[in-house]
Amino acid sequence: MPIPSRPFGSAGFDLPVLGLGAMDTPHSPAAFETVALALDLGLRFIDTARDYEGSEHLLGRVVREHGAADAFFASKTFRRTASSAQYEVDRSRQVLGLDTIHLYQLHDVSTLEAWAQVTAPGGALEGLQAARERGAIRHIGISTHSLEVARLAIESGAFDAIMLEYSAFYPESRPLLDLSGERGVAVVVMRPLGGSGRTSSIRGLLARGAAGILTPANLLRYALSHPAVSVVIPGARYPDRVRENAAAAEAFRPLDPAEMRELEAAAARLYE
Repeated sequence: MPIPSRPFGSAGFDLPVLGLGAMDTPHSPAAFETVALALDLGLRFIDTARDYEGSEHLLGRVVREHGAADAFFASKTFRRTASSAQYEVDRSRQVLGLDTIHLYQLHDVSTLEAWAQVTAPGGALEGLQAARERGAIRHIGISTHSLEVARLAIESGAFDAIMLEYSAFYPESRPLLDLSGERGVAVVVMRPLGGSGRTSSIRGLLARGAAGILTPANLLRYALSHPAVSVVIPGARYPDRVRENAAAAEAFRPLDPAEMRELEAAAARLYE
């Protein structure tokens, strides 16, 4: 059974709902095999950033040696001016071995000061708009850990996609998902399993047979149960994690509201 697909906001195409967050993947002896397997299993959305150590270089090697004809690559820049953002775009293209990058995002715009900087004349948003005009990128996105900035970004109409944290551990983003759906902005969910520390704790509970409802598969179901979520990008350092996530996505069925509340309660109890 293939991984289900959903529209990528109002961009006019669909993508599989499961992607790969490649921030930590390079720090694994099985890094190449992990990314190659993700592509082979149909995880088309591959997330990276200029500041993720070794990540773009790893993905560029996969592009050249394995092939990634159907992949949708998304990278990000921390730079805040138009000229430096354009430089980062071109550096990403060179390292990844791509003429055009599918999605380029302003990275971690999580304060009002950062928002004002990137959206001001001569700011990084202007640089990404120029990069799109010359065909270096196709879509513009933003990642943030601020609900206030997220609302500003969605309402601005300037972004094709927004990357937010959303999970049973962090359901506070749900109103922003609703708004994104109304505005046709694609939603990329980071940390759908709660982040590396929580994921490790959950796997420890699984090993002891004490996880109950709090499993990686159910956490993926939780994030995907919101219809405005376009793609979730759990990180993976080893092929077995990719296989587990792919199997969960293939078997996806939405959680009902009672199941979602139960999972949120279990998540809240994790460290009690």
